[in-house]
Amino acid sequence: MSDNEKINDAYQNFAEGLEEVEKEDKEKRKEVLKKGIMDLEQEFRDEIKGTHAVDARIVKLRKEADMPELIGVGDRVQKSRFKDKSKYEQFLAKEILEVGIDESRRYGGIMTFQEFCLRFVEMRPNWEAPPKEIRKALEYLAEAGLIPKLYKMKNKDNLITFKPVELHDDVKTILNVASTIGTTNVTEIVTLLGWKKERVELMLRNLSEQEMAYYDKKDDVYFFPCLKKK
Repeated sequence: MSDNEKINDAYQNFAEGLEEVEKEDKEKRKEVLKKGIMDLEQEFRDEIKGTHAVDARIVKLRKEADMPELIGVGDRVQKSRFKDKSKYEQFLAKEILEVGIDESRRYGGIMTFQEFCLRFVEMRPNWEAPPKEIRKALEYLAEAGLIPKLYKMKNKDNLITFKPVELHDDVKTILNVASTIGTTNVTEIVTLLGWKKERVELMLRNLSEQEMAYYDKKDDVYFFPCLKKK
């Protein structure tokens, strides 16, 4: 091994060791922050009043410690820790709406329920929210008029629309056709539904413009990211 190679190896080892120390220090800082936050909230629980208070300073520290922003709920947001269960449902609905709006953009504002549950777990790791609670929160948002009602497709999954308006009936029908394998084309829709070719082309073009579907010119198919198969 040449001297340059030895120096490079030594530098690489040093850099890796430094990164490990920084990582350990960061994790230790988070643990200190978490303990300090919990002690503070416990000592002043009457003044803070649990999840009702909005204290920007504590919220900022919680974010830095990778804790939920809800004051008084500990390191994880669990329904069992709420005396008033409706508060948990309201907070969960808020988080779901935020995640849904952000994550559904790449799918044209729509997502399947199954995909959304997976994304919510990834985006909100501190939340303990089983699918039944997520569904309940989505129904709450629909009743409040913040999102349209869930739409059940032929493949038994539910479609969530994080848009202010209901999906057009033609759009729902096309999504049903595509739900089997996540793709479709003009010929398939015309054959299955008996629609005129011009009507199908117009709808698929509109879906492409809204980024609900993407056209693969080579294979002459439209694929729907919201219906992608695992």
